[in-house]
Parts: sequence; structure tokens; C-alpha cells
Amino acid sequence: MENTISERSILIASYLEAEHVERIQAVDKSIVVHYEPELLRPPRYPADHNGSPITRTQEEELRWQTLLDKAEILFDFDHTHLTDLPDLAPNVKWIQATSAGIGQMVKRLEYDTRMPETIFTTASGIHSQPLAEFCLMSMLMYSRGLTRMLEMQSQKHWERYAGTDLVDRTVVIIGMGNIGQRVTEIAKSFGMNVIGIKRTVSDTDLAGMQADQILPTNKLQDGLKQADYLILCMPHTPETEHMIGETELNLLPRGAILINIARGIVVDEPAMIKSLEQGHLGGAALDVFQTEPLPDDSPLWNMPNVLVSPHSGSTSARENSRLTDLFCHNLRRYLNDKPLLNVLDTDLLY
Repeated sequence: MENTISERSILIASYLEAEHVERIQAVDKSIVVHYEPELLRPPRYPADHNGSPITRTQEEELRWQTLLDKAEILFDFDHTHLTDLPDLAPNVKWIQATSAGIGQMVKRLEYDTRMPETIFTTASGIHSQPLAEFCLMSMLMYSRGLTRMLEMQSQKHWERYAGTDLVDRTVVIIGMGNIGQRVTEIAKSFGMNVIGIKRTVSDTDLAGMQADQILPTNKLQDGLKQADYLILCMPHTPETEHMIGETELNLLPRGAILINIARGIVVDEPAMIKSLEQGHLGGAALDVFQTEPLPDDSPLWNMPNVLVSPHSGSTSARENSRLTDLFCHNLRRYLNDKPLLNVLDTDLLY
């Protein structure tokens, strides 16, 4: 289908509250925002962008494909047509994702070659606050003995004990993007020592970040040896797959806590389980796993020193408001031919 529509068409491809749709439409009179919630996957919880499966009638599907065909801009990927999106949306020049970690999906679906004229922008920064709070919650859970409290409460058992505190403890953060920097700010407010690990380190990084040390990844082992807490928030790239394996885990001080908010594949999961079982790794707070949903037979479910989070550390009921802020800001830049924020590098995958 050839696009003969002169309007600058924006199609919202996942559920968004009406107030936010109105905010987008108000950005400029030259745009037309198309939002058809009855054609979208219904959200399962606030700010759910994947939604429950939906079956459209033939007429509804035709309506949807017509909207795709004339769209210049997509707010989110169309999860009902991921594989054939390049064919159904030939006029799309820009897709604003609702997730930060879209690199692997774009590469897997070959969007970088099938949609060579399309710009992909991520939601980098939107989830930094809830994820940083997840990391803080996890560190406090272990330092203050929350699991012990809950167990004693369930048994109506009263016994005083001593936890510990976070002051002067060392947290090593792999990945010093928006999330890593926000975790650093919070950790420093609790008096912790922070060692950041980056792919490369420049003088600007050393001067502008609050971490006590910034090390390149080739110095990772030096950082691991000092970690009371190890936080993983690096992007998923070929270089980061199984970045933390048996060797790296053994370098951690005995009793160290692992927190993973990156992707499950950055950790050698069997090696992590072995380290937990043997007591070298003191605990793990995991928001991501090698296989999701986590299989019923995974030993991680029943380990008393493991927190299993169903990939929900980044979610917030306020997410759509923040996403709309980002999208509207980027939309103004787009309409004024200015460079967009958070453009995905399809080679680096972040």
C-alpha cells in the first residue's frame, strides 16, 4: 500500500492513558495522533506495554494495518506484528521504544537492515529510579535481615539479633549508564564506597561521576575482589554474555551479594546456583533470569538467600507519564530536525 496521506501520522502501538495521548497531540498542530485502544493488547498491570494476547476481527485487522501503513512515527513497537512490521509499516521513520534494552530484539528481527531508514530510540533513563530503588531494597534486605524477620514473624517467634549497615560497604556496579549512575547516587547517600565498571573510561567519566573509582572492563577482576555487593546493570551484548561466571564469582569475597537487573544471560546461572549452594555467594536478588518465566524446577525458587522478582524491578505505575515526557521532548526535536535522544546504536546494541 502506498502512502498518499499528507498528515504527519503518529500511531500509538501499546496502551496509553487518554491524558497522555492528549499531551502528545498537543505538541504540534502538524501531527495527527492515532490511538485505537480496542485494537491493542489490553494491559495486565499499570504501564504494561506487551499486554495480553488479542484476536482482531478481519475488519479490525484491516483497520490496524491501514494505520500502520500510513504511520510516520510509532510510539512503541507493534507486538502483534513484530516479524512483518517492516513490510506493514514501510513509511515509518522513527520508532520510540518503551524499553531501554531493545538492541537484541532489533538485531534478531533484522530491523537494522530491513528498516535501514528508520531511527530507533530507547527509553533509557525512564526506569533508572525504580531499578535503583530495587537495588537499594535488596541491599537493605540482606544487611538488615529482612528474610529472617519475616520467617520469625510467620512463626510468631521473638528473638533479638544483630543485622549490619551499609556505611563503608563497597558496591561494585557493572554498567554506568543512567541506571548505574542513579544507583551510585543512592549508594553514596548511604555512605557506601562505589566502584563503577565501564566498557571504556575517559577523563570525563572520572570527573563527572560520583563513584569512588571507575574501572574499565579489563580491570573487572580488581573490582570484584572488593565487592560486598555486586550490581549488574550492563546492556546485553555479545561481550556481556556470561560476563559473570565461575571465575568471577570466586573472586568475590565470601558472603558477597549479587544483584542482577540487567539480563539473565550476563550471568552463568548454573555457576551462580553452585556458588549460592556452597555458601560462597551470600545471596542474590534477581530480577532477570536465563529462562523467563523462571521454570518451576529451578532451585532458585526455594533458596532462602535468593530473592526472585518476576522481571518487575523496572516497572512503576508512573512509567507512562515519564515515557510521554520523553516522547514529547523527542517529538519536538524530530519536528525541528534536531538529533533525537537515546538513539539506538545498532552495532553496539545500546
